[in-house]
Amino acid sequence: MNILHIAPYFYPAWAYGGTCRAAWEVARATAKRGHEVTAYTTDALDGRRRATPAREVVEGVEIRRFANLSNRLAWARLFAPPVLAFALEGAIRRADVVHLHEYRSLLNVMALPILSRLNKPFILTAQGGVPLLVGRFALKRVYDAWVGRPLLSRACKLHALNTMEQTQLIEAGGRPEQVFIAPNCIDVEEYHALPEGAAFRQRHRLPPDAPLVLFLARVNKIKGVDFLVAAFAEACRQIPNAVLAIAGPDDGFLPEVQRQVGELGIEDRVRTIGYADGAAKLEAYRAADVYVLPSTYEILGITLLEALACGAPVITTDRCGLADEIQQNTLGSVVKHGDVRGLSDEIVRALNERDAARRDSERRREFVLANFAWDRIAERWENMYEACARKG
Repeated sequence: MNILHIAPYFYPAWAYGGTCRAAWEVARATAKRGHEVTAYTTDALDGRRRATPAREVVEGVEIRRFANLSNRLAWARLFAPPVLAFALEGAIRRADVVHLHEYRSLLNVMALPILSRLNKPFILTAQGGVPLLVGRFALKRVYDAWVGRPLLSRACKLHALNTMEQTQLIEAGGRPEQVFIAPNCIDVEEYHALPEGAAFRQRHRLPPDAPLVLFLARVNKIKGVDFLVAAFAEACRQIPNAVLAIAGPDDGFLPEVQRQVGELGIEDRVRTIGYADGAAKLEAYRAADVYVLPSTYEILGITLLEALACGAPVITTDRCGLADEIQQNTLGSVVKHGDVRGLSDEIVRALNERDAARRDSERRREFVLANFAWDRIAERWENMYEACARKG
């Protein structure tokens, strides 16, 4: 098959979060199975740099990058690659099936008329983007009326990460028979030979034995960093030598977090690490005594899987798509979002039970590596692409 992915960001723009990595992993997994896979994307890389080159082949996936009008706007999630509009028709015409990533995207505005005119089958992965959550509400409602609902109604299949997103897609206008559920996964090969966490502590001058709480995600209001800081300040009253490491790219919310840290008087207990990926990311997870993802809304939470694959216990909120999985398999704790005392108590409990958590780390690792490997669901994606291609 000839499979075309259309995504606002793609390999290696990991600073944009788990959505980017998921699009890459699906493309890579199907390319490994012998299919012709191409990705049309923008040159978004991070808040300061653009991705290059304009065209390359990585692990069997051909990547075509088109320049955004502004990298600053792209970092604010306003992707505008004008030249892409002229290149899409040929790519869509050659494809057997098209996979759109993200729900609200100018790239979808460009692609939808061509897909409709050519009657080309496509799959939409919304990646949790359907609900109206933060800002630009009027613009989003206009988009939903003119682009979003037609996307949902015309898609061959709607990909949901879990039953939470399945409900969102149906309530927004999708039909139950369109929806198929498949979680985002991790590349398990990265987690077989893990580094030691001591290097992370040394690099960032963290005490070798201090109880360490880790947050590793975009520093964004929706990720609940302020909720974590408030709870951590409470926890410090019981464990005064605890340290909170905040790792991840700033989405514009870091100054507010730093102000809050100062007001709470815990500047000496909080370290701002910045973006961490590759070996540095794995070292951070290995160094942590507990990983916390306190999101206001999280359709899945890929960093929870990464932390568990490194053996770290985790805490998340009831707004996270993995909450039920974590509770049912005793992989960590789930607290009600906004319950500062509840989160503080769970942090204290995790730090006081560090030795027991280390003994249980291999069980957590094995569960994630067995159930959330991309290779395990690659065949499901292949079957879904083939079913849609037959309808074209």
